[in-house]
Amino acid sequence: MAVTQTAISARIQHEILWRIDQETQLGMYTRNGILNQGASLFLDLIDTRREYRAHPKQDVRRKIVKGFLLRWFPECDF
Repeated sequence: MAVTQTAISARIQHEILWRIDQETQLGMYTRNGILNQGASLFLDLIDTRREYRAHPKQDVRRKIVKGFLLRWFPECDF
């Protein structure tokens, strides 16, 4: 079996950890899953912002933001 994860140590704010633990108690997500999804969302957000700033045309910018929303908030109705 291929190794797809690496153990890390991180300092996390108490409130954020509390919120993560509250979410895990619902039983749908694990701490690790939340941290991985959160990191992925953050990285997609900064890439989207970078791409948005690179395009001066408003219609292109709208498509960039729409693509981000469709990925992370697919139930959003346009």
